[in-house]
Amino acid sequence: MRKKKLAGLVALGIMAGSSLYMMGEDAGVAFAAEGETAKETIRLNDSYVRPDYVEVEKLRDTKKIIVINKKDIEEKGYKTVSDVLKDQPSISVGSSGWGQVDIRGQGSDQATRNLQVLIDGAPMTTMVNHPLPNNYDYVPVEQIEKIEIIPGGGSVIYGSGAAGGIINITTNLRSMNKPKSSITGEWNTDGIRAGFNFGTKLNDKFSVQGGYSRLLRDLYFVDTYRNSKYYYGGFRYDADKDHSLTFRFSRLDEASKFLQNVNRISVEREGRYYKPADGKYLDGDRILNTYNLTYNQNFGSKLKYSGDFFYTNGNYKNTKYFDGNMETRSFGTRMRLDYAYGKNDSLLVGIDLFEQESNLTYRTTATGKLYDFKYEKTTEALYLLNKMKRNRFTFTQGVRREKLIWKFDKDGGTKAKPIGGTDSSNRWNTAAEMSVSYNYSDIGKVFLRYEKGYTSPDGIQIADEVYSDKNKKLYAATSAQEETYNLWELGLQDKWGASTVNLTLFSSETKNELNRPYFKGTYGWEYKTYNMFNTTRRGIELSLQQRLGKLTLTEGYTYLRGNRAYTAEGSALTSSHKQNEYDFTNSGLKYVPTHKASFIADYKFDKKWNASLKFNFFGKYNNFTEDIDMEKDGSHMFSYGLLDVSVKYRQNANMEWYAGITNLLGRTYYEYIGDSMGTMIPGSSRTYFGGFRYSF
Repeated sequence: MRKKKLAGLVALGIMAGSSLYMMGEDAGVAFAAEGETAKETIRLNDSYVRPDYVEVEKLRDTKKIIVINKKDIEEKGYKTVSDVLKDQPSISVGSSGWGQVDIRGQGSDQATRNLQVLIDGAPMTTMVNHPLPNNYDYVPVEQIEKIEIIPGGGSVIYGSGAAGGIINITTNLRSMNKPKSSITGEWNTDGIRAGFNFGTKLNDKFSVQGGYSRLLRDLYFVDTYRNSKYYYGGFRYDADKDHSLTFRFSRLDEASKFLQNVNRISVEREGRYYKPADGKYLDGDRILNTYNLTYNQNFGSKLKYSGDFFYTNGNYKNTKYFDGNMETRSFGTRMRLDYAYGKNDSLLVGIDLFEQESNLTYRTTATGKLYDFKYEKTTEALYLLNKMKRNRFTFTQGVRREKLIWKFDKDGGTKAKPIGGTDSSNRWNTAAEMSVSYNYSDIGKVFLRYEKGYTSPDGIQIADEVYSDKNKKLYAATSAQEETYNLWELGLQDKWGASTVNLTLFSSETKNELNRPYFKGTYGWEYKTYNMFNTTRRGIELSLQQRLGKLTLTEGYTYLRGNRAYTAEGSALTSSHKQNEYDFTNSGLKYVPTHKASFIADYKFDKKWNASLKFNFFGKYNNFTEDIDMEKDGSHMFSYGLLDVSVKYRQNANMEWYAGITNLLGRTYYEYIGDSMGTMIPGSSRTYFGGFRYSF
C-alpha cells in the first residue's frame, strides 16, 4: 500500500509540472533566468561552474561550496570518484574504514551515517554498512560533469545525514543540451581505462547521447583487482526555451577481488606479495542500474519548477562470508518550486518523496543458518528556503519537516539460538537554518550561518537485539532518539594582494550521538542503541590561490579537532559495567586526521604545453578506543605526504595527450590502521600513467 501511495505521489508531481507548463503557456510570459545579474562568487577553482540544482544555488551566498568540474578531473590520473575526493583537504577517504568517505571529522563510527551522496539528484547513501562495506565509485570519472561538495550541513534541503556534508555527483545528464562526442584512453602501471561517448542534436529540440567505459585496475595485493563496465544512454527534449525533459539510463557491472583485514606483521614481511593462507579473497562484485528523468518548466517571470524522478536497483557483495549479498532498490522524486516574489527575494518550496530498500543475506559458515535482513526506509518531507537581498546583505531562512518510516524484517542468530523480529518506527524530525552574508566590497564578503539538523539511526541502529524473556531473544525497534546537532559557521571570501582567500571556521555539537554497544543485560548479552555521547567538532578550512603570469598556485589546509564525553544515559550505562567490558576516551575523535594540507602548482608554458605538481599531506590520527591504548606506539596513524607530477600537451582543438606519476617518491603509507595496528590497508605505490582525449 505504501509503495502504491508513493508511486502515486511521484506521478502527481509529474502532472503538477505539466499543469504549470500549461499555465506558463497561457500566461505567455518569458522566464527571466534566475541570477543573471548576480555577481560571480569569489572562487578558488579554475572556473566556477554554476550549479544545475536551484537548491544548491540558494546556498552559495552564505555557504562554502566546493565545485570540482570536468576540467579539474581530467588528465590528473584519477581512476575513481574516491581518488578525486582524496585531494580535498576537508575530506578523508578510507582513513575510517574501507571505502568510507569522511567529511569534517565524523570519525569511524559516524562517517557513513553523516554523509549524503547523490547522483543526478538520486540519493545513493548506503543504508547498512555492516558486514558488507560499500564505496561510492558508481560513475566513471570520464562520465562526470562536476562534483559539488557541501562540507557540513544542508539538512534543510537534504534531510537526515547531512552533519558531515553532501556530495552531489552530476553526470552528463545535465549537459545533453550540448551533446559531445569523444574517445578517451589511459594506461597506467595498475591497469587501463577507456571510454567512448557519442552525442548529437537530431534537430533544434531533440538531443541524444550514449557511451561506454571500461576500467581494469590492479589493487595493492597480488591477485586483487577491480574490473568494471559502465554503459549509459539518454535523450533531451526541449519543447521550447522554457520547457525541457531529460532521460538517462546507466548500468555499472563490476567484478573485483580484494583484501580488507591484513595484519601489520604480514604487510611488513610480504608487502604487495601477501596472499591469505586459506586462499580466500573478498568479493567486490556489484551491479547498479539507474534511471533518471528530469523535468524543468519556467513560466512567467517569477516561477520555476524542476523535478528529478529516479529509480535504481542493484546488488553488491564485498564480504568474506558465505552467500553474502546485498540487494538494493530506491525510487522517488525531489521536486522544487522557486518563486521570485521580489526583485532580489525568492522562496524555494521543495518536496522529497522516496523509498529505499535493502535485503542483506549471508552465512558465517558454509553450512550455517542464513541471515536474512530486510530494511525499508520511506522519506516524506516538505521544506522552505527563503532568500532575501538588502543592499550588501543577503539573508536566508529555512525549515524542513520530515517523516521517516523505518521497517525491518530480520532473521538472524544461529540454528541453536535463532533471533528474529519484524517491526517499524515512524520518526518525525525538523531542521532549520539561518544565515547572513555581508558583501563589504565588490569581491569580499563574510558570512555567518547557523543550522540545527539531525541524523536518524541507520539500518543496524534502528533494531535492538534484546531478550523479551530469559528464553527468547528478538529484534525490536529502538527507543533511541535521532541525533541532533547545532552547527555554526563563520566564513570569509576575498582577494588579498595576488591571492584569493576562502576561509571557514566551524563548530558543531551533537549532544546525543548514537552508539550500539554490546552489553550484558539481565538475561544475557544484548545489542542496543543508545544516545551515548556528547560530541563536539571544531575546525578551520582554508583555501588560497595565486595567479602569477603563467604560474597558478593553489593551497589548502584543514584543521579538525573534537572530543567526546558521555551523556547522562551513557554514563549510567557504563558505570553499571566493569571497565574492561566497555571503555571510551574523550582525548579525540577516532580515525580523524588533525591536519590535512595540499599544494598544487600549475605552469602553462604556452597554448599547447602545461605541467603541474601536487603535494598532499595527511596528518596522524588516534585509532584507539580504550584509555590504555593511548600509551601504545601503535595507537596512532603516522603522518605522510604524497607528491604527484603530470604534464599535458594540446595537439590541436580536438586532441589532447597527458602523462604523469603519482606517489613520485614511492612513499610507503597506510590509508587505514585498525585498533593497535591489528588491521592495515596499505596505500597505493608509485604509479605511472599516460592517456589521451579526442573530441569530435
